[in-house]
Amino acid sequence: MSRTDGSSRAGVVRSSREYSLVVTQPVDAGGHLFAIDGELTDTPNRYTVQVGHALHVDLPESYGLELILDRFFWRFMNHSCEPTAVVRGREVLALKPLQPWQEITFHYNTTEYQMAEPFDCRCGSSRCEGTIQGFRYLSRSERERLRPWLSAHLLAILDGRVAEPAAAAAEEPLCR
Repeated sequence: MSRTDGSSRAGVVRSSREYSLVVTQPVDAGGHLFAIDGELTDTPNRYTVQVGHALHVDLPESYGLELILDRFFWRFMNHSCEPTAVVRGREVLALKPLQPWQEITFHYNTTEYQMAEPFDCRCGSSRCEGTIQGFRYLSRSERERLRPWLSAHLLAILDGRVAEPAAAAAEEPLCR
């Protein structure tokens, strides 16, 4: 397991050829897990996290796996339809009490307006939503269900304070 330093609350684990991010010490509900470190970009990819309108956190391609595991471990935070964490700006907070080795997950539709690479969810939750494509593709009721976990940029769209991105609205309908 890799950690950023002795005080880190998260570590990367590889099992069955898949990476996941776990807590390394007990964390209370609402507790700060870590900050999402990296460079801001307007170009999303499968590893970025959207933190604002057309604003994503990424890292330069020049970093090797060891540095990614130690400093940019957030890239291994998997999706779950019943997440254990929430992203607030560039901070990640626990949604419930977490114990060591418990996986840190977040709901990708709560930060991503449109996924760079949509995928079929394998979270196993009874509330599993199936294909994860991004907030853009959710119905009004699905968006409302995610309200407590939504990032500020998506909450502004839901509340009508910011319009849906024009290019996206013209391409496909809002609901499936």
